Amino acid sequence: MSLAYKSDNSPRMLYRLYPTLLNSFSLYLQQSRDSAGKIIVDEIEMIERINRVKKPTTKAQQKGMDFERAVILGEDEELFAEGIIDQARALIPEKYKTQYYVESRYKNALIYGYVDGVGDQIAFDLKSTSFYEPGRFAKNHQNLYLLGLQKLGIEQLDYVITDFKAVYKETYYLNQYDFSPLYDQIEQFQAFLEENKKFIRDKKIFDRKSNDNQLSLFE
Repeated sequence: MSLAYKSDNSPRMLYRLYPTLLNSFSLYLQQSRDSAGKIIVDEIEMIERINRVKKPTTKAQQKGMDFERAVILGEDEELFAEGIIDQARALIPEKYKTQYYVESRYKNALIYGYVDGVGDQIAFDLKSTSFYEPGRFAKNHQNLYLLGLQKLGIEQLDYVITDFKAVYKETYYLNQYDFSPLYDQIEQFQAFLEENKKFIRDKKIFDRKSNDNQLSLFE
């Protein structure tokens, strides 16, 4: 895949998107279901996620946050099976900056957010799941962070994952990754936003500006 850059001075819509939201849209497109057979993200749920409707933290979400704090801050390590936290730490750089802000561009979409850690050559994100299978994060929109991390000389993103029984790692490289499926979903999501604009209260997702000679990323 070749990446080319093109200057564009004309005012146009800039969509401000973050990976969690794009991953939700992927679930919506696939009509993914939970273990009980219920659709995880239907149209109403998708609109609510766009509008950042606050909902109670689930037990699974809380356990994932506890895992991150245990690995990075050393808090409440006793909540996890013996060896889990040490195994996770062994897979991340010895020195790193936490909650590092990253943004990248694809056409008129700005993708932004925070990666859990950035070392000298590797960025990483901590994940938890009730069930793990290899390649789980192959099409995760956080992989778009690779496009923003390259300015730091970082071309590798590691996911360090636990199902609370074992620890796994998935690695993705900038020069080997095919971003096309993610780009396709970004464009489908933009169409969804326009079709449902009247229901969207979080207008920060829409931003009409002149690009002022900024570089836009095109496939």
